[in-house]
Amino acid sequence: MSLTDSTQSGASDSSETLAANTQGVFLRVQADKVDRLMDLVGELSLGVSEVIHSPDLVGLELSEFEKSAHRLRMIVREIQDAAAELRQVSVGDVFRRMRRMVRELERQTGKKIELAMVGEDTEIDKVVADRLYEPLVHVLRNSADHGLESPAERIAVGKPETGRITLIAAQLGGDIQITVADDGRGLHREKILARAKERGLVGVNEEPEDSNLWKVIFQPGFSTAETVTNLSGRGVGMDVLNATMKDLRGRIAVDSKAGKGTRVNLSIPLSLAFLDSLVMRIGRRLYATPVDAVSEVFRPESGQISAVSAGNGAEMIQVREHMVPVCRLQRFYGEDCRTLEPLDTLIIVVFKTSFGQIGLPVDEMYDQQQVVMKPLQGQLGSIRASLGCALLGTGEIAVVLDCEELARRSRP
Repeated sequence: MSLTDSTQSGASDSSETLAANTQGVFLRVQADKVDRLMDLVGELSLGVSEVIHSPDLVGLELSEFEKSAHRLRMIVREIQDAAAELRQVSVGDVFRRMRRMVRELERQTGKKIELAMVGEDTEIDKVVADRLYEPLVHVLRNSADHGLESPAERIAVGKPETGRITLIAAQLGGDIQITVADDGRGLHREKILARAKERGLVGVNEEPEDSNLWKVIFQPGFSTAETVTNLSGRGVGMDVLNATMKDLRGRIAVDSKAGKGTRVNLSIPLSLAFLDSLVMRIGRRLYATPVDAVSEVFRPESGQISAVSAGNGAEMIQVREHMVPVCRLQRFYGEDCRTLEPLDTLIIVVFKTSFGQIGLPVDEMYDQQQVVMKPLQGQLGSIRASLGCALLGTGEIAVVLDCEELARRSRP
């Protein structure tokens, strides 16, 4: 073979290799550059909305404008989704970090533990991935220390001597759901109820349903452990999880069956930068809520309304066969309530929460919007039951309500 033939052959091989490699090209991009792009996309969305809703356009005959504006909104929405995808990483990166920790838990507890992972390819926002690791560590520690039995105990009740903890990730609609499940002894209802009554979290004569009782384990400092170890007993682990999920606009659900095990489900929005919201007005203020939290919107009739107590002004409204408590934001925030409008002159927005349904009276409903989310900082950060603020296309700002916190704080 001549040198020319050899050179051509090498060039051909290199070309084929390059062509093969370019089929799955990856670029290393600094996270702050992606964050900057997300901010710019948010500003672009606001700029487009400002143009479309400009008061200078009122009264003008622009036959093709609405069609062009709609197309522009769709393109911006696609850009927002594409930008959000750039910040997504595989949840498997978080899951795999748990394997080493499980080996350490086996050594410390003397138990045999198998860690299974499902849906490792599911992608989540990198901000979520970074924040999720520590809370998941606490959940796994609880499963290993409190949930799983010792090998001897498991054999005695007819279970395999190796306990199983499963990490599951899946995308459900606009949420990412992460589940930590074990096949252990389950939550100890009697111990949890006794400690909850001792701390005043449950009434002395109250017998709550399991789904409501499990919520007390997320209270700060709550623990049923008799002794403090390096794994548990301080009552901070589940509190950390609860605080993190609030910051991520997520929800927690716990399901446990005695002798069968416990499942902790974490539902987190797919994107933290943008929010599909319903915008409303109460008085002179604008509020927004996640669309997924809204059950229904209606204008009530007088026959649906009842006052529970004339003393504290508590109100209930009938929604089909259920009586739903009403939360007046003016009363919730301690404002002057002497001039409140009757409920039958207002619009009721019903939210579904883990504490049950709650009705919010509003003066006016705006349309559904995908808004840019920003955190509340400084003194505004202390606003109760808020997830942050939404920047609207009109240049106005709406407080994004935390429906879960609103329902929790409004309970009698």
